[in-house]
Amino acid sequence: MEKMGLNKVDRNFWKNKRVFITGHNGFVGTWLVNILLFLKVKKIFGYSLKDKNSKFFFDLFKFNNKVQTFTGNINNLNKLKKCLEESNPEIIIHLAAQPIVNEGYKDPIKTFRTNVIGTANLLQCVRNLKSIKAVLIITSDKVYINSESKIGYKETDKLGGHDPYSSSKAATELVTESMKLSYFNSEKVLSNIGIATARAGNIIGGGDWAKDRLIPDLVKSVFKNKNIVIRNPNSVRPWQHVFDVVNGYLLLTENLYKKPKIFSESWNFGPVSKNIKVKDVVSISLKKLKSKSKYILNKEKSNHETNRLNLNSKKSITRLKWKAKLDIDNSLNLTL
Repeated sequence: MEKMGLNKVDRNFWKNKRVFITGHNGFVGTWLVNILLFLKVKKIFGYSLKDKNSKFFFDLFKFNNKVQTFTGNINNLNKLKKCLEESNPEIIIHLAAQPIVNEGYKDPIKTFRTNVIGTANLLQCVRNLKSIKAVLIITSDKVYINSESKIGYKETDKLGGHDPYSSSKAATELVTESMKLSYFNSEKVLSNIGIATARAGNIIGGGDWAKDRLIPDLVKSVFKNKNIVIRNPNSVRPWQHVFDVVNGYLLLTENLYKKPKIFSESWNFGPVSKNIKVKDVVSISLKKLKSKSKYILNKEKSNHETNRLNLNSKKSITRLKWKAKLDIDNSLNLTL
């Protein structure tokens, strides 16, 4: 790693910190908690809805006695405020969201309320918390106005979104920037709180059992000896392993805490591998699983989804000294 000129997560930085994580019992949140425990963080607080899919994962890692968990909705401003005041954290990592594109089509109001107003609620609470030094808001690679011919989206590209989920995440970026400029970094208000957003690609890894995600659907089909039904076989995505993404989040948070005025920006975290098509990920995975299952096309009319997504991570590579280390082959090996 040092030969590559990359930064390592600083264990000494993390071991005495108090960290508050929203959405801590989800796929990425659980791995984040696991890694923070490995770094011997002083105290971890989690704020999430009850999730039946997370129970096994939390029991597997025996988190329940190591993490102070608050059960609550990010849209319940009063409860969120009370839990944050009780926790008195230095760092907040905001993962709580409605993260599924198809679910956004089914229930756009819930999607906008959770992703946009939920983030506004969190930042409103932060305004009155004297303990806070850094806030990381997790959004998505889908925040950019889509151009199918674009080689790689940069942080300065225009925000937008065709579908409710994508536009809710773009709106989350706008809300974060507005709150930051209005209350934390304006001419009238001098603040030492670092606030940044992180935009990662299609994250894969063990423990993800969400609906309408490629790898979970594939594995479920293989277990049942059924063919896997896919919507858009030729869609290209920035596939990356959860370990690389969490590593990026932690490096950004460290810098945000130490130098808030320099790192309070938006940051892309993309994969090291060349992006590949959905059907190729499926074929590689089925071969690795030695499965006789095949993929078949979903003949039902599907909702609009972007065909090609690419992220430009040059900013994170240059300024954070971060780079994904797991290519698609290693990422799938670890996941499967």
